[in-house]
Amino acid sequence: MFKEEVAVRYKQIQDEICHGLEIADGKGKFEEELWERSGGGGGRTRIMQNGAIIEKGGVNFSAVHGKLPEAVKKPLM
Repeated sequence: MFKEEVAVRYKQIQDEICHGLEIADGKGKFEEELWERSGGGGGRTRIMQNGAIIEKGGVNFSAVHGKLPEAVKKPLM
């Protein structure tokens, strides 16, 4: 259950950041796209465009899991 609790808290942080940026900008609003990863997990992509101050910016969250590729498991030399 720990993973889920961490994900919930990070989503709250994403919400707070987006809300604060919308207030600070005064015009721009974030649009959200939810996505899922076929190997496990997913996330939320939020983009603000054409704001009063922020021309384009994003605040993203992802929680992915699944099998680690062999290439990533090999130590660097």
